[in-house]
Amino acid sequence: MKSLERSNILIALTSVIPLVGGPITGYLLGRKIRDFEDSLVYLFMGFPLFILSSSILSFIYFRNYLYLVLIYAAISPFLVAYLISRKYENMQINVNEYYIEIKLEVPIDLEENTDPNVIFEKIFNKALKKMKNPYYYYKLKSLNSCSNLKVSLSENKMILRRRCGDIIIEIELTNKNVADMKVSISY
Repeated sequence: MKSLERSNILIALTSVIPLVGGPITGYLLGRKIRDFEDSLVYLFMGFPLFILSSSILSFIYFRNYLYLVLIYAAISPFLVAYLISRKYENMQINVNEYYIEIKLEVPIDLEENTDPNVIFEKIFNKALKKMKNPYYYYKLKSLNSCSNLKVSLSENKMILRRRCGDIIIEIELTNKNVADMKVSISY
C-alpha cells in the first residue's frame, strides 16, 4: 500500500470548515497533487468531516436547506479537485510525414524514488492513464518493458529513454514537479 503524506493529510483536515472547507480542500489537493485519482484518498479522508460540519451548521441555521447543503457537500470537493486536475492534463499530438509525436506533461513526486527504472515505470504508468485514444493506449501499454533504459545526465536535467522497435519513449526530468514525456511513433 502506498504511504500517505503528512502534508496532504493536513490539507484534507481543512475540510472541517463548514460550507467552504470541502471546495478549499479539493482546490489545494488538486493544485498540489495534480492527479485526480491520487487525490481521491485524501478527499475521502476529509469527506466525512465536511459532511458532518456542514450538516450540523445547516441543521442549526438553515433547516429548510438541509438537503441542498448535503448534496453540495457531497459533490463540491470532488468536482473542484477534478476541475483543477484537468487543468494540468495537457497532451499534444504532432503529426509529421515520418512519425507521430505525442507530448505529455506528467506530475511527479520524486522524493521516495531514486532508481531510474522505478521512476520511468511510475511516470509511464501515470501517462498511460491520461491516454484517451485507444490506439495509442494499447500500442504504448505493450511497450512497458521492451529494451534497456538509457539514462542521460546533464547539469540540471535527466533524460530517460527507452526504444522499442519503431517507438521511442523519452522522459525529461528537471527540477520542477512535472516530467515532460515524448513518444515518437514512426509509420
